[in-house]
Amino acid sequence: MHFNVIDTYSTYQKLLAEEDAAAREKLFRAELVEPFAGLTRIFGGGDPLALFAQWNMKPEAFAPQNREVMRARLDALQSANAFDRAAQSLERGWAAFEPYHDRIRHDAITFALLLCDLGAMPMAGGYSGFGAIPGWIMTIYDTPTPDNLKRVEACTVHELHHNLAAGSDSGVNFNMMAITVGEYMVMEGLAESFSAELYGEDSIGPWVTNFDESQLDETRALFKNAISVSGFNAVRSYIFGDEIAALSGGARVGAPRYAGYALGYKLVQAYLKRAGKSVAEATYTPTAEIIAGSHFFD
Repeated sequence: MHFNVIDTYSTYQKLLAEEDAAAREKLFRAELVEPFAGLTRIFGGGDPLALFAQWNMKPEAFAPQNREVMRARLDALQSANAFDRAAQSLERGWAAFEPYHDRIRHDAITFALLLCDLGAMPMAGGYSGFGAIPGWIMTIYDTPTPDNLKRVEACTVHELHHNLAAGSDSGVNFNMMAITVGEYMVMEGLAESFSAELYGEDSIGPWVTNFDESQLDETRALFKNAISVSGFNAVRSYIFGDEIAALSGGARVGAPRYAGYALGYKLVQAYLKRAGKSVAEATYTPTAEIIAGSHFFD
């Protein structure tokens, strides 16, 4: 696998130094947007800069009035060596899939560690990522903190797992229009388990660690009854929880915040321990077998 790692640190430095708005936009477009042109086409084409704006990444963020805040965020990432650590984690994650390299259909991934406004995701812990479409991965930071900077590798390999699973004949269903609650749980549980396998359980994200364990039995029963519910619009309320799904018009089903991530992690962990498999090996196991073999819903 060839990883085309975009040097976003250098680009952000140039953006912060540029006084002219038109020049900033040209630079942003050429060095940050253009490497992801193939990804933006998949999302419907049009002006890729406009799509980046929908994702809350805009050249205006580096205008003079925002420089102090953006420079502080950039400096925090650089001081933590986050750019190099994220890039190195891709190689480590790829090595963990060595027995399955011949199953993966794409041979290159464009990667960037990006600054983004995550104000619309107040419960994400100041960082996030995207890697579900083979060939492109983003690890995204809004507000770097000592806590989330410890997790830059874990977040990156979580997205790498999605990328490799989606781009191969794995047991993971990435058809979001037809995905079921059970399949989505396993998809996220495998990705987060990959983070834990490579970087330790203390590296996993708040979407798992912030789950209220006092709600486990009630939430597990809710998911057991909804395991075959399908279609992203219906599934998202279970996976992301009522509070987050409601932000985009989703129905309330009684699920706590990020419940699908937390329960998916627990389910996959139970399966891995029972089956004695690595995450890479489990990735090529049918989802139904993982659910049944975990005994999570027994």
